[in-house]
Amino acid sequence: MEVIKNLTDALFLRKQKHALEKELVRLEEQYCLTKEHPEYGSSDDENAQEVEVIQENLGLQRNLKNIIKDTKAAIKKIEKEKYGICDICRGPIEPGRLKAFPVASMCVTCANKKFRKR
Repeated sequence: MEVIKNLTDALFLRKQKHALEKELVRLEEQYCLTKEHPEYGSSDDENAQEVEVIQENLGLQRNLKNIIKDTKAAIKKIEKEKYGICDICRGPIEPGRLKAFPVASMCVTCANKKFRKR
């Protein structure tokens, strides 16, 4: 029975790593798109529109950088056989949580505690 569990764990990790690597490529492409600056024209209205888009893109860039960082960290954890271990309590992260949120670095209990403090 232990052999089957190890095989399914290995398969789960392989699937997670593949999904994370695929998502990383998509995120990096999105990040590159946010770095492109629009050229609407030279009138005041067009300049205001350009500034608005640039400001929106800056916010997106910050969010994407964080998600990219978390995705890379999750891939490294898989490679170092540390994936699925809570950064806070060092207990296991629930498999359902990892399936739904592959970059999760905390178990549900620790995540709830952290976000309740905010």
